[in-house]
Amino acid sequence: MRATRQVCLQQDDGDGVVVTFSELTVAEVRSALLSDEAIGDPLQSLVFDGFGLGDLLAQCDASAADLERFTPSELAPLVDACKDLNPFFFRVRAVLARSASEVLAAVEQMSWIAPAAS
Repeated sequence: MRATRQVCLQQDDGDGVVVTFSELTVAEVRSALLSDEAIGDPLQSLVFDGFGLGDLLAQCDASAADLERFTPSELAPLVDACKDLNPFFFRVRAVLARSASEVLAAVEQMSWIAPAAS
């Protein structure tokens, strides 16, 4: 049975939201990381080191508007809980990011080596 958990996120003013998140299936990880929608909002993709807000949205019942009300530090309990429940997702995401960086570095190196067009 798929594991689910809840985290209560609180803002300094006392406003909060309860977020339910689930363990992802292999197919859901594939869809979240390899679909066209995986690119998402560029700002959301830079919220955390190595992953983005969209990665959390793929794991929980909250909307982007729900989570964008919080600071990154206020989202830390959700981040920690998602990492704990879905280590496969974060491991695959890290491998894909590392591979993309290696491809980019190889392409950049080839552009330095390639002869200039005349």
